[in-house]
Amino acid sequence: MNFLVIICDELRNDAIGFNGNKFVHTPNMDRLAARSVRFANAFTSAPVCSPARHSMISGRYPSSHGVLENGMKPVSELTTVADRLNALQYRSAQMGSVPKTSDRGHGFETIDGPGPADSMPPALKKVWDWENEGLTRRRTAGPSPRDMEYHSGYFTANRAVKLLEEAAANGDKFHFWIGFHEPHPPFWPPKSFYDRFDQSQFPLPNEVPASAPAPHPSVLEKQKEWSHLTDVEKRQMLAGYYGLVDMVDTFVGKILDTLDRLNLTDDTVIIFTADHGEQMGDHNLYTKFVMREPSVRIPLMIAHPSFKPGHRDELVAHVDLAPTLCDLAGTEAPADIHGVSLRPLLEGREASEYKRSEVVSQIGTHKMIRTDEWKLNVYDEVPGELYNVVNDSKEHNNLIGDPAYADVISRLSERLRSITTD
Repeated sequence: MNFLVIICDELRNDAIGFNGNKFVHTPNMDRLAARSVRFANAFTSAPVCSPARHSMISGRYPSSHGVLENGMKPVSELTTVADRLNALQYRSAQMGSVPKTSDRGHGFETIDGPGPADSMPPALKKVWDWENEGLTRRRTAGPSPRDMEYHSGYFTANRAVKLLEEAAANGDKFHFWIGFHEPHPPFWPPKSFYDRFDQSQFPLPNEVPASAPAPHPSVLEKQKEWSHLTDVEKRQMLAGYYGLVDMVDTFVGKILDTLDRLNLTDDTVIIFTADHGEQMGDHNLYTKFVMREPSVRIPLMIAHPSFKPGHRDELVAHVDLAPTLCDLAGTEAPADIHGVSLRPLLEGREASEYKRSEVVSQIGTHKMIRTDEWKLNVYDEVPGELYNVVNDSKEHNNLIGDPAYADVISRLSERLRSITTD
């Protein structure tokens, strides 16, 4: 059994065709979904890149590995899924998906190479620099003169193809993680992708009604950055984002086609996910960094001929990936982790054989605990938002100040404390 993990950066759970999005064009993700076990309630361990990825490879929540923000290093050297599989003579390698915060690469061989900036003409390099400038990157979207061949995912896909060809030629038992930058901002896809959409058909984002109780002050402060956007600009942001989703789908297709061509598909467990989501205007916010569903709910599907394709509704978490890979490979997961193997769900067994009643996410000192019914967001150790995600799926009605829910807040707070201080 080989293992291939494909990660898209900042891909919303609902920005894919098989999850009901009628605007994007994702035939390759959709064909993978058709033969996968699809997890409808999968959640990131952090709505930001590096902490989430450290949780994926270690099975630990950020409070345990210590990477609470981008740019931080683990509090100690992590034992990762790569360490466990390397001991079984797997070749563990990654490109763009595992943070480079360890001298030994967390057990992964890192495959580097040239990127778009190394080959694009000077005029396009100026465009690329402008697109990546802070305000342009976060607040605007449009058609880029850079063709697909001048986006990082194109280079990643080509390197991944060569890596798979090398593994097939050598007869390697492989464990590869392939990380695509797209659809992370800047939201400036090639013009051919941006122009695919009739923007007049886009519904406006999920904006919080004026009558709704106020969210936490930190959310209110974040909303100010995009308060100037007009309806036209909001739809342009969607077109830019969806254009990047369409483009990265072509890169995913290149990987899937290579597995087929090399006769590796039937011998490979394919995991497709994202490190976190993207607000894309919902709750008057863009990017991530908050505990709203568009930021913390992520796509997750796992394919192998031994797993019957289908849909699972159980709560699952990024920290479950490491123990799942270990379980499927036939080795013990690292001790004292937060993750639980998804193997019972992959094999169609009863949900009772998979022990998880909540998921946790964290960025800095902001934490979330979410059950099937409730979501509690805690800011600097103080509960700040409570949402009933069954009756209020859009998270408009903050119940934190309602004394009728004091017991719910107390129970969830204690459970969150016990998980994040162990």
